Amino acid sequence: MTAINRREWFHRVAAAGGGIAAATRWTSIAHAGQAKTPASPSPGYPSRPAGRIEHLFKAPGLSANGMQCTDEGIWTIDVAGSRTDTPGRCKVYLSSYQGKLLRELAPEGIGPSGIGVDADNQTIWIGSTYSREIIRADAKTGNTVEKHFTPGAGVIYRMTNDIPPRPDTYGRSVRPRATGGERQNAASQPAPAASAVRTSDGLGVGRGGDVPANPGPPAPGTGAHGIQTQFGRLWAAVPPARMIYRIDPKTWTVEHMFPTVGYRPHGVGIETPDARYLWEADTNMGAFFKRDMVTGDVADSIQLPEGSPFPHGMSVWDGYIYWTDDIGGGLAPVCRVKI
Repeated sequence: MTAINRREWFHRVAAAGGGIAAATRWTSIAHAGQAKTPASPSPGYPSRPAGRIEHLFKAPGLSANGMQCTDEGIWTIDVAGSRTDTPGRCKVYLSSYQGKLLRELAPEGIGPSGIGVDADNQTIWIGSTYSREIIRADAKTGNTVEKHFTPGAGVIYRMTNDIPPRPDTYGRSVRPRATGGERQNAASQPAPAASAVRTSDGLGVGRGGDVPANPGPPAPGTGAHGIQTQFGRLWAAVPPARMIYRIDPKTWTVEHMFPTVGYRPHGVGIETPDARYLWEADTNMGAFFKRDMVTGDVADSIQLPEGSPFPHGMSVWDGYIYWTDDIGGGLAPVCRVKI
């Protein structure tokens, strides 16, 4: 993957955006007017089928919705528990690349969908989807360091030219089939409250007041999904805005953004610390897109075959795209495909 140093990065941003004057240090950015946001990527971008898909191991816990690969191992984040037995908390796991559990944490996070790790491996960033926050926590204890609102949070809107979501072929093939008694019992149960519904198309409904740790009236909406750190900045995919943002965490200022390819972006990954491209996963499209960080152009894309695990959490490491499918029941597979 083509690398780019910090000085060249800001020269490219200045040339593409027309509104950001770049200096040689991250801390000395002068804004000269409103920066331009790149347009949505044009159709006709390069696309190729995925190669051999490897199923490495089952993610720890009941599910896995966010992922980050590091030199310590693979971090995954489990949405289970943040809605039931431990409201306002979630489960975060660090596993070796062979699937051995190395660490387990219970940081804050409601229905989390993304996890990023700082370069020094000391703190983690959690996309607390249903409280619409981005939370920074200690990577050893899980204690909260700071909390922020999510730019662009809200309801994922639909557009007339959206492609239909792919069917959940893989999930249906591995989930246990309900027996006749189980189906009858399920039918006799009261319907869940509207604020607790998870929709199959991934649009989601916020939980608001029905979560003790998240007071306030029930409100629709979600927040950040994939999170990735680079040069002390955060890249975050936010489905409701259909945007990928670059955020300065010290001032919590959006420095740059570009539109996502589809309407259900999830994981984001950067192959090397100084890379000029970012990989975006889209769950409904079942694909990964290599995006120019400045222009948003799609330089490459990899399409998973029908019946593959959906990409939810995703990361890029050592020439591979890693991802997990949030299918619940302790069945979430950790997969990879060679770039």
